[in-house]
Amino acid sequence: DASAAAVMASAFVELSTLTKDSAASKAYLAQAKKIIGALSSPEYLAEAGGSGCFLIKHCTGFYKKNSQVDVPLSYADYYFMEALWRLKNLSKYGLK
Repeated sequence: DASAAAVMASAFVELSTLTKDSAASKAYLAQAKKIIGALSSPEYLAEAGGSGCFLIKHCTGFYKKNSQVDVPLSYADYYFMEALWRLKNLSKYGLK
């Protein structure tokens, strides 16, 4: 589910700034970059103007009820953009 991945990417970037453990910080950041890289690939990133102008495709709202399965979701786009914004602003924490 790409929407869950977007949420986790944003969270991992944030976690990298909150821990005092340098190794953990690097691990969180590496995982965030891996997820962001996957979401930025043609597999998940919609083509310009495609997918109803959403950014991320292959999301799931409620799998058990077969609701919103393999669709774009607004919160996936939100958390993807938030992850990118957090990644961009890491320099104020002394991280890259």
